[in-house]
Amino acid sequence: MSTLREKMKQEMVLVGLAESTQTIYLNAITQLRDYYNKSPKELSEQEVKAYLLYLKQEKKLAPNTYNTQIYGLRFFYCITLRKPLFKINLSTTKVTYKLPDILSTQDVEQIIKSVIHIKYRTLLVVIYGSGLRVSEAVNLKVYDIDSDRMTLHIRCAKGGKDRYVILSPVVYSALRDYWKACQFKDYVFPGKNNTNKPLSTHRASQIFKDAKVKANIKKSGGIHSLRHAFATHLLESGADIFAIKSLLGHVSIQSTVRYLDFVPNRHQNLISPIDRLKL
Repeated sequence: MSTLREKMKQEMVLVGLAESTQTIYLNAITQLRDYYNKSPKELSEQEVKAYLLYLKQEKKLAPNTYNTQIYGLRFFYCITLRKPLFKINLSTTKVTYKLPDILSTQDVEQIIKSVIHIKYRTLLVVIYGSGLRVSEAVNLKVYDIDSDRMTLHIRCAKGGKDRYVILSPVVYSALRDYWKACQFKDYVFPGKNNTNKPLSTHRASQIFKDAKVKANIKKSGGIHSLRHAFATHLLESGADIFAIKSLLGHVSIQSTVRYLDFVPNRHQNLISPIDRLKL
């Protein structure tokens, strides 16, 4: 399995998969191996299908989680082992999309104000103020901050793509105050015990969770809620959806259009065509 593992890692690097995706795919194969206690290479298609039934019926994995397992298995069998026909028996499951709870501007303000530590408070300010993914925020470096153009350069984001996002005066001011207090040199948000590495996304998520509890915000959702709130609040203020797509780094406009569903009062100023008739 160790040789196959290395081969799979090399294949994933060659196709340009993100490290986080590589970890998920490798874990999927490791769990399959542990389930049968033998190399996945030796398993029959029927055994793999039986394992997938176990994931669905007994472990009751959420659709998205189940599908990531499928993607990992597909990569291993179809790419690493060169068995393309395996894909036929490795179908994904339908994902039902539920609208998340959206934080109001007052919610966001309360959450940020509840954080006393300047480093952690600034982290939340940057995520909400520029609509970043948590991984993008923790990997931000000093040279990514352009105070002349008032932008942040987000490097190698989801899909390996770079983009520029807005750096608002409020976010820039918060970063300035934070720099004066901490004098960070490379990573804007370095790890606690190793400044040569960024703060972990797990730690950042816990910071948000603790802040939400302290602010007595009962709405569901993790730190990604700040990115949802950024996009939704921009829409509510009348921002162009294509501009929001660019800021969020979405590949497809469909990913951005779903934020329209987060604005329940977007139809309140519309006038029915019948009101223009002289009846």
